[in-house]
Amino acid sequence: MSNINSNNSNNTNQSINTKHNQFSCLTTKMRIIGFDAQLDGLANIDCVESKLYQGKVADLLDPSDPVALLANFDYSSLCKHSASKVVQANKLNASQVAVVEIADAQQNIQGADIHFSYDTVANLGDALSLCEKIIKQSDVAVLLVAANLEQLVTQQQTIASISFAENFNHYQQLNGVASLLLCSELFAAQHNSVVYAAINNVVSTDNIAQLDEVIEFAFNCSDIAKTEISSIEVSAHANSELKQLESESLFKSYHSDSTLNTAISCHKSVLGENQQLSQLLGLINSVFVLQQRYCAAIKDWTAPCAEQLSGWEKSPFYLLNQAAPVFPNAQQTARYSAYSCLSSEHYSHIILQDNEAQDIHQNGFNASADLSLLIINADSETALLKQLTDLNDALQTTQKLDLKALSKQLYTTYSAQLKHYKIVLLAESVTELIKEVSLAITGIQNAFKNQTDWKTPKGSYFTATPAENAKVAYLYPGIGATYVGLGRDLFHLFPEIYPDVLALADNIGASLKNEMMNPRSVVALDFKTLKQLDSDLRNDLTNIAECGVGFACVFTKIFRDVFKVPADFAGGYSMGEISMYAALGCWQKPGLMCARLANSESFNHRLSGELRSVRELWNFPDVANGTYEQIWETYSIKGNYQQVSEAIEPTDRAHITIVNTPDSLTLGGYPEDCLRVIKRLGVRAMPLNMPNAIHCEPAYSEYQDMLELYSMDVTQKIATKIYSTSCYLPIPQHSKALAVSIAKCLCDHVDYPRLVNTLAKQQANVFIEMGAGRSLCSWTDKTLKMTAKAENRPEINHLSVPVNAKGTDDQVTYARAVAKLVSFGVEINLHSFFYGSIIQPVPSVK
Repeated sequence: MSNINSNNSNNTNQSINTKHNQFSCLTTKMRIIGFDAQLDGLANIDCVESKLYQGKVADLLDPSDPVALLANFDYSSLCKHSASKVVQANKLNASQVAVVEIADAQQNIQGADIHFSYDTVANLGDALSLCEKIIKQSDVAVLLVAANLEQLVTQQQTIASISFAENFNHYQQLNGVASLLLCSELFAAQHNSVVYAAINNVVSTDNIAQLDEVIEFAFNCSDIAKTEISSIEVSAHANSELKQLESESLFKSYHSDSTLNTAISCHKSVLGENQQLSQLLGLINSVFVLQQRYCAAIKDWTAPCAEQLSGWEKSPFYLLNQAAPVFPNAQQTARYSAYSCLSSEHYSHIILQDNEAQDIHQNGFNASADLSLLIINADSETALLKQLTDLNDALQTTQKLDLKALSKQLYTTYSAQLKHYKIVLLAESVTELIKEVSLAITGIQNAFKNQTDWKTPKGSYFTATPAENAKVAYLYPGIGATYVGLGRDLFHLFPEIYPDVLALADNIGASLKNEMMNPRSVVALDFKTLKQLDSDLRNDLTNIAECGVGFACVFTKIFRDVFKVPADFAGGYSMGEISMYAALGCWQKPGLMCARLANSESFNHRLSGELRSVRELWNFPDVANGTYEQIWETYSIKGNYQQVSEAIEPTDRAHITIVNTPDSLTLGGYPEDCLRVIKRLGVRAMPLNMPNAIHCEPAYSEYQDMLELYSMDVTQKIATKIYSTSCYLPIPQHSKALAVSIAKCLCDHVDYPRLVNTLAKQQANVFIEMGAGRSLCSWTDKTLKMTAKAENRPEINHLSVPVNAKGTDDQVTYARAVAKLVSFGVEINLHSFFYGSIIQPVPSVK
């Protein structure tokens, strides 16, 4: 076994000319082809990544806990275990890998002598320099490994925040290990390696007073502008002097004319401060953010320390309380991140680059989530209850149970033989599962007795009346329910959809209004601010129309392409009709619709905004100096179409725009006139703050423009039968037919109960709402119930499923949706809930 530079590693390739303030930097771009991490309570790399993405503080385990690392490993065996996983995942043998341990002193790792070489260095910067030297000299990969395995159990972190924050108190310390595998571009190509990211540049110093110069030199060496750094991982030490030094240096070195340009990430907000292990985990977190295409969250961030607030506000940095997706910029250039790695004796500024490929980047976010799906199926009530009782007995007697293993075992049994009745239990812990099973035993008996369904607040679900033949209808809601934060986790939950969504538009981030949906700030946004941002979003018809169309495509791709639940039928509500045609692939270039809506005079200024069409019709003066009177409001009221129609007098500038259920609708028009109609009816009204003049007479002035706007080349005929509220019949997939259906739909009032009943008559019995909120689900349930009562017949056996709920985690929402669909008898692909990893198998060399 060779030992390269083991006696002088702290000075490797880090010569500093202090007189001229010049630093040497790496000259070789190193590829990251593997990594591993395991900490107490986080059994694998996917659990670690999931925790970091969610921003949830990792639980601190007592060292005597049976699942604690200290109870199962010593330092040497823990490092060897991690190293072996990375080497084997890359289909390499030990002789093809050099090991560089990051530790204060060599720990004599067992089995290290079988590797190409083994060295110990004191910090990450020196480790990366040594990596470059080994890679230049030898045709091998280099594995960095760091571990922390202490008897000491420190205080649990109470908040997921960092030392830069005003509310910071302390970090915890965890036991754990991490490994990262690096190689040259040639080695990666020769071994067909999966490249997760590249280290573009590293500049280091042992003089931490020179942080500013190090950062500037890193940019000079990389030929990368500081404004190109999309995110930066910070060290954010608990030590006040170190945190002050780092933050002030970053403010100075990253200063530019841009603000809110670079996201702050910090793994310590979740995993705490863990000596050299933290240095390597910070680099791995930087890879996560790049490779998985998101901005990380500092979940409990409120605001910076008061004395630094001004510095943060002038800086290019911002922080998010929830992770948000990242999309290619308009120029489609490479994406870069940085890592500010500071210790008391060393500093490195590391610049990383994504792998540039816009392919699918899988992960284990869903499969490793705390929330588990447990499916039990049987052909009779007796058999189902026996399985529940047996499970309950096992849970009561088992001291330790691997919930994820049990979940996967039950899924395997379920998949092997599908049976008539299926119950899906949702739980995040064994304690929670015991509660859900107990509720199920009683609840299912009542469900069979009353021939109804059973569900819990957690989302567990069972129906005693599953469909013999499920017919699925996708329902596309209007755009008014769009809100800040909509769908922010969907691309991490379902990375399979990413390439297809990118293809929808030249700049999909702009089309999905990513920065508007995930607002940036250095101070956490309070409820009042978020409410105002929601209002601003809804008041811009083109913004919500463009965003609504984009997210309808996203929701549809999840159910059709990931879950494999195709739609037999589809229907649109208001501007949801546009979303429907785009999402189902009726147009050859659906992304063009986003651009057309953004530039539409009708939707920007004539039927929304200044409402010029309405002003002309009602003889109101045109807008002057950008200020104008509010001349339109829409109200939600109780009443049926006939009652309200009779209450509207010929002189009233008021119109029924949408019938939501047989006994509720919306009334739009001049506020004073609408309020007079409402007073005659003697009902309460809720203003919707949506000044958009569609679904009424004034919209007809824009009919010809709408025909042109919605005339686009169509694709070959799709299998789904599409129903329009323009005629309540299937629409032929021809360019003119689609344009006419949309234009007429937006000019006439919408009768949603008629649409629902039309679909029900075609045997549709599963209604999936492809948009924000669950309004269509509620109105569908109410309509079918009221219709059955009016016709004096039983209500049809059906299921309504929302795919989004404001204020509820997307992961939870989709688990609940899946639970309903499985129990109702819909065939669905559940693979992503049980399998998947960020570590991708190395393809076989052809």
